[in-house]
Amino acid sequence: MILKIKFDHSNKNLLALALASAILLGFSFPPFPLGILASVGFVPFLLLADSIPSYSRFFRYSYFTFFIFCAITLYWVGGFTHLKDPYLMFAGGALLLWQPLFFTIPASLYYFVKKSYSSVYGVISFPFIWLTFEWLYALGEFAFPWLTMGNSQTYNLEKIQFIEFTGVYGLSLWILLMNILVFLLIHFFRRNKSSKQVKYLTVAILVWYLAPNFYSMAVNKQKYLSPSKKEITIGIVQPNIDPWDKWEGANTFQGRWRQAESYLTFMKDHVNKKTDMILLPESAILLNLPALSDQFFEFKKETDSLNIAVISGYAKVKYYEANEAPVSSSIIKGTNIHYDSFNSIFFIEPGTNSAQTYSKMRLVPFAERIPYADDVPFLIEPLRWGVGISNWGLGKDSTLFFSKKLNSHFLAMICYESIFPEFVSRFVDKGAEFLVFITNDSWWGNTSGARQHQQYAVLRAIENRRWVARCANGGISSFIDPYGDEYDKTAMYTQTYIERKIYPLQDKTFYTKHGDWLARICASVALFIILFTMSYQFILRKK
Repeated sequence: MILKIKFDHSNKNLLALALASAILLGFSFPPFPLGILASVGFVPFLLLADSIPSYSRFFRYSYFTFFIFCAITLYWVGGFTHLKDPYLMFAGGALLLWQPLFFTIPASLYYFVKKSYSSVYGVISFPFIWLTFEWLYALGEFAFPWLTMGNSQTYNLEKIQFIEFTGVYGLSLWILLMNILVFLLIHFFRRNKSSKQVKYLTVAILVWYLAPNFYSMAVNKQKYLSPSKKEITIGIVQPNIDPWDKWEGANTFQGRWRQAESYLTFMKDHVNKKTDMILLPESAILLNLPALSDQFFEFKKETDSLNIAVISGYAKVKYYEANEAPVSSSIIKGTNIHYDSFNSIFFIEPGTNSAQTYSKMRLVPFAERIPYADDVPFLIEPLRWGVGISNWGLGKDSTLFFSKKLNSHFLAMICYESIFPEFVSRFVDKGAEFLVFITNDSWWGNTSGARQHQQYAVLRAIENRRWVARCANGGISSFIDPYGDEYDKTAMYTQTYIERKIYPLQDKTFYTKHGDWLARICASVALFIILFTMSYQFILRKK
């Protein structure tokens, strides 16, 4: 069965198709509540692929499509709105050039398969190939799965409840298959408006589009909102401290300690007898506080007097002997002392004399750490960010926090880590009963970045059916229930305090227990398709 939809091959028409896909996909992502656009966003691109006879021309139009898509969704990554840091602008600009190139890889593989068969089988390969590359892009130190297609659906709670089985990649597959069905409908409609295929495909599109809604109707939302045996009142401090001023103004020990004391004052002014736990944002305290006995004792004495537990970001430092130091570690100028700084979290509570700690394991490429820095140490100094945070150490401790007072396990993660679905689910599978995300999204101005990051946390809540408490330095802070509803969302760049009662939960979802099983199956299918196609082409050439 030949599947070919012919269009005028002029640059004007091809450009229109490329722009249509880029705009539909771009505006399907937060902060725009238009996720429905993603269900047809690839259709013009598939028509484009069907209308171009050469690989080189297809590559150029693919790159153009995804460059515009990335410009709409990721324009904020370089901090171009405030122009404060050349390094950040350079890194952001490089990402805007690299990210479209990444998307051309699955697109080109699809084009290879489609061109090999010119049949329905080639079209069906697209969802499996695309989803495989989404999953692979979440692995390794270059990972940047910000634009996973499933991330576009966070405003459509009635569509996304099934991800407790599939994770976000189930949403991606649902979107991609919707695009294939619509593409096939266009093909058969152009051939014969009254054909059986048109009728069958119309029904299939309606059923596929509404299927998630039917599942959502069966979900018992109230069981996540009703009081359980345990309940915890969490307060979130959003200090709204300018990160540029904070790092540049904390060059002395005294300056950093004064910043820590300011949080104590803030907490005294806001906590009450019902408050069990306070969250402070990412790198709130620029001291290795748990290792400083005098300052740690003073800080803990004040929090104990308030009878509250505290989770806070801080800068952990680890020193090495010269012969034991990782090649990526830093050196104190004028000495032979090697050290690593870690973007970390500590947790303290009344009745204990020590702190539980966790160091960030998934670091933002280049902005926080040079990918595979131990293998390319010569790049560290040339690419070090001026504010001193582009060479964080790589955490390896996998801490699951436990509160003796509240008798509850929980995970606490930092910023970028919350966009990795299986990474989060592994901690939940270990016993986390609620999720804490702390972040600082103030580097990029009042842009789409913070809003996208906030919305992606909705997916982690639903995948694992856990409450989320999200604390951001300058916003957006919020609480998210296991159904995905958001509460007490703060405005950007405001100093504020929010507080809510949440309910720790212990039941594990299918996704929590099995992780990215669907993505692995799709990857196996994609690999089979590509290898089969290569073998098929080899046989044809032999003939």
